[in-house]
Amino acid sequence: MSDRRHGASRTKEALNRSIAWYLRQLSKLLSVLTEEELERLIPLLSERRFRPREVLFRAGEEPDRVYLILRGQVKVYRIADNGREVILDIVGRGDVVGDPSMVEDGERAATAQALEETICLSISWADFTHLMQHSPRLGLAMVELVAKRLSALQRSFLSLASKPVSARLAEFLLRRARGAEIRVGLTHQEIAHSIGTTRETVTALLSRFVALGVLQPAPGGFRILDEGLMRAIADGEVHVSPRHPPLSSASPAVP
Repeated sequence: MSDRRHGASRTKEALNRSIAWYLRQLSKLLSVLTEEELERLIPLLSERRFRPREVLFRAGEEPDRVYLILRGQVKVYRIADNGREVILDIVGRGDVVGDPSMVEDGERAATAQALEETICLSISWADFTHLMQHSPRLGLAMVELVAKRLSALQRSFLSLASKPVSARLAEFLLRRARGAEIRVGLTHQEIAHSIGTTRETVTALLSRFVALGVLQPAPGGFRILDEGLMRAIADGEVHVSPRHPPLSSASPAVP
């Protein structure tokens, strides 16, 4: 009996080491935790699955859980006073959503919705905040995460104020690129909400990008065919209008 218990204990320790290694590889946020902190964290995690368009949490709710995304994508958004949806972020594998950076006055500041079949590891709000309070490394990593999110929002606002819509769309797509592949995961209306334009304009510009040989339709999104031209459009060096048929892609400006 004693040997059996020791064997079970060794198996559990080996499993926890494997899980700890996986969490370190998956999440930059969790990679800062010590072995002891990860050992305390693992038993507190539970798996959650969300269907496409299922809501993880809503703005105005009291925070109850924090989610680490294992697979899938989640849209984080707010509803403006005029009823328009404003997408704040699209997060995916290895990202954390629902953490203290998304809470104001004790309530969720935004809504999170799965864009596709999504699997998460979740931890209670109380357990996560307790761990954060007792782990200086995790607290510092959270400060860095908040700073990164604020910087991304500032870049988005600057882009809205200073760049033509074709540049904003190209920039949006490049941020979502993995190599030459772009997984969109959003409707044209949602892309429009993200870059401050209309669904019709997004649809027209995507068609123009394809006609110009910048993009090629692919399952779940697009493939970048001409990264140089794509970046020139994103930088505002080449302007693409949604209202006219495409000219030569060698032209410095596409009316």
